[in-house]
Amino acid sequence: MANLGLRAVDRRAAVAGALAGATALALPLPVSGGRVVVQRGMIGGGLVESGESEAHFSLFASRLSVEGENQEVVVGSVLWVDVSTGLTMSSTSITGYSVPEVQPDQGESREIVGIMSVNGEGEYPFELEVIDADLPGSGLDSVSLTVGDRARAGASATPASGFGFNYSAEGTVVSGDIQEVHLDIDLR
Repeated sequence: MANLGLRAVDRRAAVAGALAGATALALPLPVSGGRVVVQRGMIGGGLVESGESEAHFSLFASRLSVEGENQEVVVGSVLWVDVSTGLTMSSTSITGYSVPEVQPDQGESREIVGIMSVNGEGEYPFELEVIDADLPGSGLDSVSLTVGDRARAGASATPASGFGFNYSAEGTVVSGDIQEVHLDIDLR
């Protein structure tokens, strides 16, 4: 089992810092003063079992907007370590965070898209669908990751091709959790 060097407390601090930093950078005081910043996102991490394979992952993705404004900022980070293939994939940018039109019978689904490096090299499109279905330990949360060829840059986009790299995995979060986060930050 790979040791990613992050404890639970460190992840919470990183997420809180990222939210505060993204809010401060994306929404300057003249724009946000006296308003409410609306944050919707997904956070989580753990171990995913996919057939004969397993992967460790951590996730933070958020969409920030000012209530009543038509501005939006997407921030986040995805790390995926596939034990059986020896691949470590890390997002270099998050370009989209959306709520799929079709939702699962149980829970909430979100789609995160962006660019990833593989073993510290290259830039490949990725799409990650996450489902927060229940509490930690329930075995009902799930993830689906596609990197390189066949990854879409958004809900209506055509799948990518010609990158020469293709990876996909989907499975259940057997240890850990995915959690939907809703915050309304009053800046008044």
